[in-house]
Amino acid sequence: MVIVNWVSVGVLIAVFIIACRRIAIKWQIERLRLPRNLPLSFQRKLDYVKQIEQSKHVSALLFLTLFLGVALSLSTFSSFQLNKQLYTLEEKNNALGDRLYKVEKEQKQMNTKLPIKAYPQKGIGLKDYSWEQIFADENREKQYEIENDISEKVAPYFGLSTTLIVLDIPTQTLNIALAGNSGSEENKKQIKDNIKNFAKEAKDIEKLTQITFQMNLLNDNNKKNMYSCTFSRENATENFVLIQEDE
Repeated sequence: MVIVNWVSVGVLIAVFIIACRRIAIKWQIERLRLPRNLPLSFQRKLDYVKQIEQSKHVSALLFLTLFLGVALSLSTFSSFQLNKQLYTLEEKNNALGDRLYKVEKEQKQMNTKLPIKAYPQKGIGLKDYSWEQIFADENREKQYEIENDISEKVAPYFGLSTTLIVLDIPTQTLNIALAGNSGSEENKKQIKDNIKNFAKEAKDIEKLTQITFQMNLLNDNNKKNMYSCTFSRENATENFVLIQEDE
């Protein structure tokens, strides 16, 4: 491919040189200003020279056309080869993307087969977050940071591929959405226990009055089912109480 490109460049340079030389000769002949009273023999010689040069112009034009055709053919060939390489590279890239997707999918499936960890007795540190500042200032950036951090911390105890936590400040509600493969019934039971323990730890969030859980589950038999529950309390000194559970 590199050789073809260099040959194309060389042909174009040769065309440029030949064209410039022919133009220079034509220009010099046309600039001639001869006296009127010249011998006839000299005039004939001059006409003969002009005729020869004119013939050379025609020949040069034919060669230039040939050279340009060669250069165009080489450029076209180079373009086709480049497009072929790009297509091959794109195919390999797509294949690599598919393989990566399959690996990630298999990894998620393997993770859902692992036993769900029991919620730690000391909790995950919900009281350590600056909840008062969030409820008072409604700092969206800080709120998103806390939501994402909690989502990562509870992942080993909820065991699902997707965990979304959103705090609704006006209603003082913490919404938790879970989606993925629950695995065995034992894992599903452990997730429910962990949800209850999470609600117990959430007592330390003074401004919070309600917690909702919504789970979209897929069991080992690829059967979809849903589970949702709601915890509520009247004031900050009380524990959260399960007031609704649907499955």
